[in-house]
Amino acid sequence: MLGPVAGWSFANTIPKLLPLPAVVFSFWRLWLGVLLMAGALLVLRRRPSRADVVASIPGGVLFGLNLVFFFEAIKATSIADVLVIGALQPALVLLVAGRLFGEHVDRTELLWIGVSVLGVVVFVLGSSTTPAWSLRGDLLAVASLLVWTAYFVVSKQVRRRVQPVEYMSTVTLVAAIVVTPLAVAGGHPLGGLTVHDWLLLVLFLAAAQAGHVTLAWAHEHVDVTLSSMLILAQPVISALAAWMILGEPITWLMGVGGAIVIGAMLLVVRRATAEGEELPAEPVPE
Repeated sequence: MLGPVAGWSFANTIPKLLPLPAVVFSFWRLWLGVLLMAGALLVLRRRPSRADVVASIPGGVLFGLNLVFFFEAIKATSIADVLVIGALQPALVLLVAGRLFGEHVDRTELLWIGVSVLGVVVFVLGSSTTPAWSLRGDLLAVASLLVWTAYFVVSKQVRRRVQPVEYMSTVTLVAAIVVTPLAVAGGHPLGGLTVHDWLLLVLFLAAAQAGHVTLAWAHEHVDVTLSSMLILAQPVISALAAWMILGEPITWLMGVGGAIVIGAMLLVVRRATAEGEELPAEPVPE
């Protein structure tokens, strides 16, 4: 879970470094991802079954839509703002986690999750005073949040019966098929990329696709509530990456909000880890 968080945080600066519309960036990111996952299947000598493909289609549709909203938001407003709004995901996940997955969340965890949401609000207030902030970008980030939460929950369900490589192979292909007509309808040229553009695209793909495969694998081993909280580290790391690479400012209020988010997250993770150590280990299937 921590590997994808760190990789995505730095990779999120790449869409702003490239002069490509968000939907065109999404188009190439996904089709390059299709080639990468096809290569992985060939090397591993595996292929998704028909049941795997059918089960993975909803995740693919949601994944494609999320990328378009997410990259549009990053282009429009500060990276930190987009990721902080996305950090509200645990609050949304809590609405369905217990009912769908039988995961118990006690009052103390709810309290600290509430504190983390408060930290998100403080972070957004600090970001709104910077020139990189945009209301349109924030609204796109909210749309990305809703779709990503749906993808997160759907993936958790599907991963009970579909292996991570087979799942992400199908998800990436379906997402590419969904985004292609959007890219064509946008009227933006899909070609004309420079060597520099291709290098950044490949770098982004390596971090993003490896992160999603790792995340899909982790779903089987980590409670959905805990994994959602771990992802709360991404806004703060992304803010630092955007400051280092893009020069996006970090205000003192953003620093306070980030500290609140990380502090609350660490407390929840510590509690979840302690509770897990008290339980007998489950037998590992052959």
